[in-house]
Formats: sequence, structure tokens, C-alpha cells
Amino acid sequence: MIVKNILITYTIIISFFYLTSSILWGENRKRIKGSLRFQDILIGVLLSLLTVILLYFPIVTDNGTNVQIKTLATVIAVIFFGSTTLISLFLCNVIWFYLIIGFNFTFLIDFFSLFTILIIGICMNKIKWKEKTRIAIIFPFIVIFKIYAFYLIDKWIYPPIGEIDLQRLIHTICYWMIMFVPALLLSIHIANQTRNTQSKLKKLENIASIDGLTGLYNRRYFDEKLLKAAHDSYRSSREMTLLMIDVDYFKKYNDFYGHPQGDECLRKIAFILQLEVACKSGLCARYGGEEFSILLPKSTLEDASIIANRLCHLIKNLDIEHEQSDKKIVTLSIGLASLKATNSQDYQKLIKKADLALYKSKHNGRDQVSC
Repeated sequence: MIVKNILITYTIIISFFYLTSSILWGENRKRIKGSLRFQDILIGVLLSLLTVILLYFPIVTDNGTNVQIKTLATVIAVIFFGSTTLISLFLCNVIWFYLIIGFNFTFLIDFFSLFTILIIGICMNKIKWKEKTRIAIIFPFIVIFKIYAFYLIDKWIYPPIGEIDLQRLIHTICYWMIMFVPALLLSIHIANQTRNTQSKLKKLENIASIDGLTGLYNRRYFDEKLLKAAHDSYRSSREMTLLMIDVDYFKKYNDFYGHPQGDECLRKIAFILQLEVACKSGLCARYGGEEFSILLPKSTLEDASIIANRLCHLIKNLDIEHEQSDKKIVTLSIGLASLKATNSQDYQKLIKKADLALYKSKHNGRDQVSC
């Protein structure tokens, strides 16, 4: 029966952490609506639910003692989460314990245990200790504290009052260790496994979003962000601006100098574009071939015009030789467009306007900016 209860407890812990791991440790946490503080509070509430579940699944020893590992969630919070999560978990646990256990000697021991762990956790967060250091400190503390708590309970709760049944006490401590240590190790393993998986997925996502030649975002990613920018513009009634950029006579450059030198030319241009746009809260992408695009979601047409002219000037300052161009150096043609979206699909209108402006720059002699 005891083995069955232990296995049930482990199953509950594994199921809980795998079901909630994407919220507790994964990228989905960033997608939850609300502030970071709200998300931390939500995590505290989730962990308190685990505490309640563990409270209702104790191990009853041969001596009739209830052994619970209800402090597990609090220890996990100390190791992995911030002070807001710890405080929300502490408050929820105190309420749960009062409602389930009532106000008695056991409640006071649990309250003091949770409060002490809370203070330790807050201090660890303030000092910013690493997870391994936290585990090395909190684990022996919990073991020592629980042994003392079991000693007090055995002496003052179970008969004969005021005396210690050493055999019962040792059994209780051993059963708690058998439950708590593997459960803690399982929880840490699930946390690390989830975060490692999320990290790998993030790297794959970045690879799928980045242009291999220039290191800029690719068109697929840019289109996604442009759609989001149109949605934000529609909600906030704020202007968004798009720059469509073309390297003048680049086909002739490739034919004359060869593709390796053409690739190097694009990398140099991409570096300048990214460097200039990074400080403007913009998004720069390779749109295709020798064409680049820059999204400036918070800039007016006038601001974007200044940026575009500066980009033309910076590229000319690179003084990249181009014998097939009438300027004899590599230059840019840029088309500008700006609008306040009236619906989330207005990004298509923006692209069309920017393309027309780019065509105007090319038609009027290239090496210029047009609106």
C-alpha cells in the first residue's frame, strides 16, 4: 500500500510539471497576456495547487503517521523563480493550510516552515545566486528543518504526549526522504529538460527566420512582423513607415565581378543597414536578391526620409567599386511609404506604396530616395 501511494505521488508530480512546464519554464510564458508580475503571480498560484494536491495524497506509515511532501512546490519556487512567485505561493499556501488543516500546532509548524523558506528565497533572489548554489543551500536546510518538525510533532501531537517514539520518528523521516528526494530530483530534471527543449526550439526558430548570407531577417519573418505592425497601427492609430531598398545595377555587378564578390557586397550593405536601423527601433530584412526592406513602426515619413538619405550616403561612403554603374560605385535606390492602418491587412497597401516609390527612384536615375 505504501509503495502504491509513493508511485501515485510521483505520478502526480510528473504529470503536474509536464502539463504546466510550458507555463512555468517555457516560451509560452511570454505569450501569456498581462505583465511579468501577473505571470509570476499566476505561477505561484499554479504551484500552490500542487501543494494542495500533495496535501491530499499523504503516505500513511505502519505507525499511523501521515507523511507529506507539501513543501516541494515551495522549494521549486525558491530554486527557479523570483520573489513575486514566492510571495504569491506563500500567501496561497497559508490560506489553503488554514482551510484544510485549521489553526493548530501543525499549522503553526507549516506556517513557520513556509515563512522561513520564503525569507531564504527572497534573500537568494536579491543576491542572485545560481540554481546549483540554491539547491546546495535549500536542500540540507529543508532536510534538517523537517527532521526537527517531525521531532516536535512526534513529541507533542502523537501519544504519549511529551515523549519520543524513536522507532516511529525514524520511520517517518525515512519515508519522507524516500518521497521528497526523488520528487525534487524529478522536478529539477523536468525543469531543465523543458528549458533545454525550449532553447533548442528557439535556436531552430532563429535559423528559420534569418537570411544565411547577410544575417538579417528573411522575408517570411519580415512579413509576419509587418502584419503585426499593421495590427498595432490599427489599434493605436499610429503611423508606420516602410523602406524598400534596391542595390543599383546589382545584376551587372554580379556578372562583372562574380557571385562571391557580389555576396560580399551584400554583406557590407546589410551590416550598414542593420547598424543604422538598430538604434531606431526598426526591423531590417533581406526581402529578396539585392532588395532589402526596413520597417519603422514608430517613425513618421519625415523621420524615415532622413534615415533613408543617410543610408544612401553611408553606402556611397563605403566606396565599393562598380564599373557597370554610371556612378562607378555601389549606390542605393530607396522607396518610402507611410500610413495609418485602417485594418490589419493594410500592410499590403503599404508594400504597394513603397514599391511604387522605389520604382520612382529607379525611373528618375537611381541613387535617390522617393516617397
